[in-house]
Amino acid sequence: MSRFNHGVLLFNGQAGQDSEEEALSLVVPVIATHCHKLTIVQTLSPDEFKQACMDASYADVLFIMGGDGTLHTAVQVLEKIENLPIIGLLPGGTCNDFARTLDIPPFLKEAAEAIVTGVVQDVDLAQINDGLFMNFAGIGLIADASENINPNLKEKYGKLSYFMSALQTFSQTEPFSIHLEIDGTTYSEEAVMLLVMNGKSIGTHRFPLDIINPSDGQLDVVLIQASTMAAIREWFSLNQPDIMPDDLKNVTHYTGKHIVIRTDEPKKVDTDGEIYLETPVEITVKPKSVRFLVPNKNN
Repeated sequence: MSRFNHGVLLFNGQAGQDSEEEALSLVVPVIATHCHKLTIVQTLSPDEFKQACMDASYADVLFIMGGDGTLHTAVQVLEKIENLPIIGLLPGGTCNDFARTLDIPPFLKEAAEAIVTGVVQDVDLAQINDGLFMNFAGIGLIADASENINPNLKEKYGKLSYFMSALQTFSQTEPFSIHLEIDGTTYSEEAVMLLVMNGKSIGTHRFPLDIINPSDGQLDVVLIQASTMAAIREWFSLNQPDIMPDDLKNVTHYTGKHIVIRTDEPKKVDTDGEIYLETPVEITVKPKSVRFLVPNKNN
């Protein structure tokens, strides 16, 4: 007996016919054997993709083949569905950071095999003003680096283009004032970057703070105070079990459920790699709002 009654597979048809056919040939034979009925939907524009997400509300599992931007677009509309299908995320983007957070393998066939035989995990979502994000929201260096990516370099070098842009932007970034309110407590900080994390990876880089959990009902707020080598060393030291974030001079860490961010001048906000918001922003965690298929670690 099939595990799922009706599955829907959504994919972006703008990537090019050869890559589409190859990707589908890797995942369809795998997921089709676990669905009594499988509907495959190709979309050619963001609006068409959003409508396809809404139209898939009848399914019990929705496979989304794409990257973090595709997932970001999907949750904007899926969260409004009363009986949200279980989501099977198939990493088809450049960085696939949220798939990394869920420990989904980076290769399509292996990813499909892992999730269709996996378990369901309830995952938090974050509301930012009138929008939503799955992985992160950031201001300062992260937003500047995303904006400065050369489209030609991104097409040629893929995820490497994010590191190239970050390195270029890092030396040009000056600290700015940030006024924070976290669960009713106010803080005043100077930083070159602020991140509000639900996921564990940015630009394929595994976040060095291991306590981040996308299912704990909390968001992690991390500030980098300066664009110096000392700050970089402290950043990477976060993954050492004997390092306490409170003892660091260039990195500050908070956790909270309700976060308000204000800056003296409007700053662009990067949400899951998409830039369309500016400060001030209000962020609230929405605990266990989305169900994802994730690999079964006991297999």
